[in-house]
Amino acid sequence: MKKLFLISIFIYLSFFNIKAQRWKAERNTLVFGVGMTQFMGDLGGGSKDAAHFFGVRDINFDKTRPYISAKFRYRILEEVAAKAGISWGIIAGSDATSGSEGRRLRNLSFTSNIWEFNLQGEYYFIKEKANPRYSFSSLRSIRNFSAYVFTGVTFLYFNPKAEYNGVKYALQPLGTEGQGIGDNPPLYSKFAIGWPIGLGAKYNLTRELAIGIEISNTYTTSDYLDDAHDSYYDNDAIRSTYGDIAAELADRHLNPDGTDAPPYESGKTMRGNPDYNDAYILTVITLTYKLKRNVSGLPKF
Repeated sequence: MKKLFLISIFIYLSFFNIKAQRWKAERNTLVFGVGMTQFMGDLGGGSKDAAHFFGVRDINFDKTRPYISAKFRYRILEEVAAKAGISWGIIAGSDATSGSEGRRLRNLSFTSNIWEFNLQGEYYFIKEKANPRYSFSSLRSIRNFSAYVFTGVTFLYFNPKAEYNGVKYALQPLGTEGQGIGDNPPLYSKFAIGWPIGLGAKYNLTRELAIGIEISNTYTTSDYLDDAHDSYYDNDAIRSTYGDIAAELADRHLNPDGTDAPPYESGKTMRGNPDYNDAYILTVITLTYKLKRNVSGLPKF
């Protein structure tokens, strides 16, 4: 009897251990995302002063732009995962569609492709659970829901452009705030680092596929994603150094009646606000595919 009891305990513990470790067979996944961007910077926005972190009140839905991504996720622990991948999107802002009169009269605008390489860590406060191997009803249960917070680092390339007389011009080479003239700082870099922080959730549709959503804000090390950083510079000096197009795009402000205004004097504020760097909010629908492992433990594509 004692021997039978010990065998039963051994079988139970073995079964429990196999069940507890089943997540390791599903630790490699591909994550594809499609979503939208909202720019949080100096240009465009709502009717109030810009809110620079998760500034929902300053969102301008007219400037919502697309975003796509492809990433690889690896579960380090049952509650912890690492994710890496690439993404592309567009960010945009226009004072003309802002709810703020001051910004509308400033009359600047931009659009930019953004290319990202992401490294992120995820912590699951609602753990993803492995499905029983032979239960189909479980695919409709609450056990298929999981949620997590994430953060990491983003290596970002951007190139702001503005339209003038039907043609789009790259703004960085034009030194629109006097960069590269005299003792001014050089032209800004089109590379930046971002620090995303966000919340995600997903639901298993099958044993291999899951659908989810992620909402995040990426706060960057650059205040030039929209080409607006600080004060206006001598418009004649910009014209003589970079040309007529540069001078026109450097200062496009209007009179209160909406007519064109002469350029500001050098040092006039605020073409941009140098106190805060630029950020952007991402809302992404994700599709996750779990990769099976081969005999060596590596994922099978």
